[in-house]
Amino acid sequence: MGSSRTRDMVNRLPGPTLLGHRRYIKGLLGKPYDALVELHRVHGPVCKFGVGGQQYVLMFGAEANELLLTDSPRNPKFLSRDVLTLLIPVVGANAMVVSDGEDHRRRRALVRPAFTRKRIEGYVPAMVDEVHRMISGWHAGDAVDAFADVRSCIRRIAIHSLFGDRLKAHTDDIGRELQTALNYINRSPFLRFDYDLPGTAYRRAMAARERVDRYVRTEIAKRRAEPNDQGDVLDALLESYFEGDHLADLEVRDQVISLIASGYDSSSSAAGWAVYALLKHPEVLHRIREEVEQVAGEEVLTAELIRGMRYTDWTVSEILRLYTPGVLTGRTAVEDFEFAGHLIPAGAKVLYSQYVTHRMPELWPDPLEFRPERWDEEAPDHHNPVPYSFVPFGGGYRKCIGYAFAELELKVLIAELARRIDFELTTDVVSPTGVATMWPDGGVPVAVREVRPRAGVHG
Repeated sequence: MGSSRTRDMVNRLPGPTLLGHRRYIKGLLGKPYDALVELHRVHGPVCKFGVGGQQYVLMFGAEANELLLTDSPRNPKFLSRDVLTLLIPVVGANAMVVSDGEDHRRRRALVRPAFTRKRIEGYVPAMVDEVHRMISGWHAGDAVDAFADVRSCIRRIAIHSLFGDRLKAHTDDIGRELQTALNYINRSPFLRFDYDLPGTAYRRAMAARERVDRYVRTEIAKRRAEPNDQGDVLDALLESYFEGDHLADLEVRDQVISLIASGYDSSSSAAGWAVYALLKHPEVLHRIREEVEQVAGEEVLTAELIRGMRYTDWTVSEILRLYTPGVLTGRTAVEDFEFAGHLIPAGAKVLYSQYVTHRMPELWPDPLEFRPERWDEEAPDHHNPVPYSFVPFGGGYRKCIGYAFAELELKVLIAELARRIDFELTTDVVSPTGVATMWPDGGVPVAVREVRPRAGVHG
């Protein structure tokens, strides 16, 4: 189908006029949240949005999510790479997240052994240690930015789990360089300038990514020269075989960096929102504290103990529903398809929104209320979520491969904060910002009131 006809067909979809886009200026400039909710309210489950070369078809709701996420990997109707090229300055061209078809199937199969339940649960001691390391820097009377601190904590967990002890000394350097690249990809696509010219943010992002590359390439070379399974993700990637195949070093590099980026960026954003949500709802924090005391007492947290914390588990689900780090995820249509009575043409850039889905009253009673109890399957008024109404990690064959790791570290974080810290917000509202990831704008400022001793440490 010709590009002119494609544009004509997209232009026949509902959506704001060219002048009407002025109403959504905040969305165009990198704060799309209210704009997305309003576009759904005004135009329904599908609409066009965007100007110039950045035009998209927005599809809202569980049915839209299911259509895009249950696509066949063997004969896909939607491809990811064209839309997700926005991520390449951070994740690299060989990363699984920007792969399609056979490349994606092969890379996912080779990465999967790094995320078995046994291996993931083996990282709990490192998670606990890093949370305590963060808390050790807090003292009664301190005013801290909890988002900045949990961000550093999650970054250390990600790098430790990926690389073991050898690169821990470079954690802050890697984090600083990645942050430069992450800041760039979290811009609105309407404000990006992806040209490698002197003085541009794009060149700074690519240079920062290259410096991270050097750390990773050096470590890969050392592991190849001196094989010695350290039990971390990098060794799992280096040793993985599937159908007689293995990952080339450049593929390992890009998987590692994309895993650091997602483990650091998305997970730390969720962690920052977790602190905010718990302090906005102190009754939830109190119930978590009671549960940790009942289940763990004075014992050091283990994977087995965490599995027994049902309310903590519900709370993590509610955090991921209302404060999911992902705002929009995209695909490119391979062929024409119909949705909600409209024909969407091949070549269209199609986006679905976790942010909108998780706030739809027809899917979630009182959607803006933070209620972990809604996840209690034994409650008399419990309603099972509609399939594909809860998609913080996507779904189908492209579901985030590290989702269990992300959930586990969130549980460890909030359990340890609940048992050790009394603190409170020093602001009434924290607003979101960012497009690729929803960050707390300006951080999460808190006042520390009390720090209790670490469990399992005596004398």
